[in-house]
Amino acid sequence: MVEPEKIHKQYLWVTSVSAVVLLLLFIVFLGAVRSNGVAPQHVRLDKGWTVTYKGEKNEIESLVNYTFPKNLKSGDSLILEGIIPARFLSNSIFRFRTAHTAVEVFENDKSVYEYGKNRAFPGCGYHYVHLNHDEPQKLKVVLVEKVDNRKIVFSKYELLPEEYVVSDYSSHHIFALVIGIFLILFGVLAVLVGAVMRIYGVNYFRLLMIGLLSFTFGTWTMCYTKLIQIVSYNLTLNTTLEYICLYFAPIPFTLLLWNMHQTRLGRSKTLIMKFLVCYEIVYLLVASVLHFTGLFFYPKLLAFFHVVVFSGLAYFIFSGILYNRKMDESGKILSRGVLFFVVMVVADLFRFNLTRYIATDNPLLESSWIPLGTLGFVLLLVQSYVVYLVYILEDRAEKGALATMAYLDALTGLYNRAKCQQIFEILDKSFGDYAFVSIDMNGLKVVNDHYGHNEGDRFIKTFADVFREAFKGVGTTIRVGGDEFLAIVRSEHVADVGGAISKMMELQKTSSANLPVPLEVAYGIAFKHEFLKYSFSVAEEKGVDAEKVYHLADERMYAMKSSMKSKLTRKE
Repeated sequence: MVEPEKIHKQYLWVTSVSAVVLLLLFIVFLGAVRSNGVAPQHVRLDKGWTVTYKGEKNEIESLVNYTFPKNLKSGDSLILEGIIPARFLSNSIFRFRTAHTAVEVFENDKSVYEYGKNRAFPGCGYHYVHLNHDEPQKLKVVLVEKVDNRKIVFSKYELLPEEYVVSDYSSHHIFALVIGIFLILFGVLAVLVGAVMRIYGVNYFRLLMIGLLSFTFGTWTMCYTKLIQIVSYNLTLNTTLEYICLYFAPIPFTLLLWNMHQTRLGRSKTLIMKFLVCYEIVYLLVASVLHFTGLFFYPKLLAFFHVVVFSGLAYFIFSGILYNRKMDESGKILSRGVLFFVVMVVADLFRFNLTRYIATDNPLLESSWIPLGTLGFVLLLVQSYVVYLVYILEDRAEKGALATMAYLDALTGLYNRAKCQQIFEILDKSFGDYAFVSIDMNGLKVVNDHYGHNEGDRFIKTFADVFREAFKGVGTTIRVGGDEFLAIVRSEHVADVGGAISKMMELQKTSSANLPVPLEVAYGIAFKHEFLKYSFSVAEEKGVDAEKVYHLADERMYAMKSSMKSKLTRKE
């Protein structure tokens, strides 16, 4: 027989390989679709700009590789000026990105676009300015800083055809777009499924946390990559939502880890986990209060947030909460997911710097890799939960089998006395009629004395098969002990008791051919309603004891046994 652990490993290997193959095929498909929406022609406006800061002008060789040397304070302004040739201007859109700055664009000293002037926190995002002139234009971009002590890094300034305004950016970031939408939809579905699972008593908490993480990361991905501008051009709202998701994500992640390891955590680690959850909640609330009151905007807390997150991850690793050799497979898969996410974040930092300083035009380095890391993390979370469910279901099935065995008679497969007592307790709490059929076999002692106990066991099992078949669909069949049996018939089948007895008698005759002595039984029948003959009140009905009904059936069985003229009863 194949060991369960080997089956689990084979299952994980097959599902992992299948997932990788499907992911590769999906990437190939998206790569083919991506090219359809990209603008066939666009113009990079990197060169020929001058920057004016506090009256001092400087010519810039390239905007892409230029970082403003000073940290700007709130209210400081930068003025970018350049000339755009006429051949690039017909029905063109001027696209550029800003971060936490108000912006105003002038054509030939005439204002044609303005955003964020009256906002304390303008947010981050792309601006699309319609240019529609056929002569060389003097273009001026005024940037007003809104966050103190921030260093300016200029983005790409581009011209592209008007008809590709929406599709070009989303096509360039189609992987992030699909990943973000998938994570959001999966998160909503996971939370809903978790709510349904709660009804059926399955541990829903892990799935709920996974759903919250997926939805949070999906929303963050859409905001971080600015793809949310497909549906919302409110950069303040988009950026605020991005930071809320970022600061909220550690809460369900820590709760997930706590839930997975709570049975193995000591008192000190449990207290630390409680402290971390409380700290993360308080951090989110305090940061939000500071942000919305304008005292301290979210971006200013980002560096401190990174320190806290990486410190927390370091604690999880070195304390063995995130990974240790004694963890089950579910915990190990979760650890791989976290590792994959961290590796992708670090790799994205290298990608960003390569794009900025070395390979500015490399299409493979244009898009952030963090959404891919997020997708891998969530998918491994799901796999971890699936493995967890498999173990839970196996454990329940094993306990269910053991519980069933505890209520079964080993020789006959009928229910035993323990199950009989359990049913009695249920009947004592219920309303409605029921019937007991008490049965005692004749001839078992004769068979044991003359043919041996093995033959006696065969004698009992043969009758048990007859008994089970006769009352099939009518009542519950029980071996009380030795050669004593009991059928419990509920109210809806009380009228069928006589038919079941007749069927049992017929089957006894046909089953006796290969036995040393013929099957023969004495039986007694008693009904609950017999104790309600003179009273029909609810109180009276509820007061009827199942033991009393059983004893009445037993008395009638012994009365029948005494009146039988069978040789088998006399020898017993």
